[in-house]
Amino acid sequence: MNTDILFINPSNQKKTYQDLSKEYTAIATPVWTCLLANNMRNNGYSVKIYDVNVEGWDEESASIILSKFNPKLIVIMVYGHQPSASTQTMPAAGRIAKDLKNANKSVPIAMGGNHPSALPEKTLTEEAVDFVIQGEGVYTIKGLINFIKGKTDIKNITGLWFKNDGIISFTTPSEIVKDLDKELSDYGWDLLPDINNYRAHNMHCFQDFEKSKKEDFSDIRTPYITMNTSLGCPYTCTYCCINAVFGKPGIRYWSLEKVMSWIDTAFNKYKVRNIRFDDELFILSPKRVERFCDILIERNYNLNIWVYGRVDTIQDNLLKKLKKAGVNWICLGIESGNSRVRESVNKKIKKEIFEVVKNIQSNDIYILGNYMFGLPEDTKQTMQETLQLAIDLNCEFANFYSVMPYPGSELYEWASAKEGFLPKNWEGFSQHGYETQPLPTNYIYAKDVLKFRDEAFYKYHTNPKYLSMIQEKFGNKVKSHIEKMLTVKMKRRLLDN
Repeated sequence: MNTDILFINPSNQKKTYQDLSKEYTAIATPVWTCLLANNMRNNGYSVKIYDVNVEGWDEESASIILSKFNPKLIVIMVYGHQPSASTQTMPAAGRIAKDLKNANKSVPIAMGGNHPSALPEKTLTEEAVDFVIQGEGVYTIKGLINFIKGKTDIKNITGLWFKNDGIISFTTPSEIVKDLDKELSDYGWDLLPDINNYRAHNMHCFQDFEKSKKEDFSDIRTPYITMNTSLGCPYTCTYCCINAVFGKPGIRYWSLEKVMSWIDTAFNKYKVRNIRFDDELFILSPKRVERFCDILIERNYNLNIWVYGRVDTIQDNLLKKLKKAGVNWICLGIESGNSRVRESVNKKIKKEIFEVVKNIQSNDIYILGNYMFGLPEDTKQTMQETLQLAIDLNCEFANFYSVMPYPGSELYEWASAKEGFLPKNWEGFSQHGYETQPLPTNYIYAKDVLKFRDEAFYKYHTNPKYLSMIQEKFGNKVKSHIEKMLTVKMKRRLLDN
């Protein structure tokens, strides 16, 4: 089989999430890889996708897939569950590129995604790749395959980093896609392995656990699809790296008609109920969201949807429609319980958090609360305030993150100028890995931040008030599942365990 472009979605779930990867984490469809692969297919090129998340990778994989697909170009897109997960995926992406080069040095390899876009020169220098794609990649990949086929000069390709006689060169910045409906019109889900290999996060399906007939609840967590209805974010939180790909703050939308065509395909062709919208701010434009809900309600697909939102973007009058449309979970960025700490990273509260949470839950929508420990102005006291806020809010699940200076964020630039503030390797940017090394704050050490984070996760999810609420809302299966999850202990190099 001869293939113009082989897209590879890199991953090492075991290293990234340790034993949590066996049962608790999601296996998500690769959003950007599917969009780009379909775009290139629409432009007349033969494409394939190899998803390491599902198909695995070992010492023989490189030779096998090179022989099977015989690609003219390999594109490794480095993303994750969220933009910050790109950096923690770099060790897996680097190993894959190295294995491919060892198997056949003549096949050109390009690497793109959040991390490579943030650090293109470093990526080109350190990894076994011939090219780095900076930006979204739509026009860069098309130009690159045309260059390989002898149809254009490399200087005509936008957004491309490459080596010219050992000297690192860059062409010109690439434009962002203006017409998303036209250029990124569909997801290449048919290019993936069986869609039933993808599973939702455990908490995403808590409300359905009692219906499950399997011990690991896989029958109700699959099939699963992730997608976007918009790209970008207009905000400038100092710890976020999302705009490394897009160049500057802003947001662009697909038409609702286009988004609905994807949902129709997901539901009717692939029998998908579990959907996560990866938009940083799905709930931002009230009129758009209301119209979208109306269309979903009319379809009556009985979907199980997860969306992201900020405390100050939740419109109370939309909540009833969101629930009726199938939005069962809102992932809410609460971050810190201390106003001074929040303001230090350009994140202010415009609404009362307790009121917002109460209104969401009163509409039978569940909340995944996101909290951060280790922001620059954090002390042990302010971190305790954040934990206490989480306990008082009593959301249906909580993610506790230790602050990382992700490449592409303002915090990365700040941390780069300080001795020992950056992790020694990319694995150190993983939230759940052995090598995890968060930022120290202006007042406490990195290991103390990590220790507080790990203990906070346990304290929150073992709190009797929380477990009582879980049992009442979801039943005994979810309560037992959470208790089992808490027996999975993560090893941390910083904590010598």
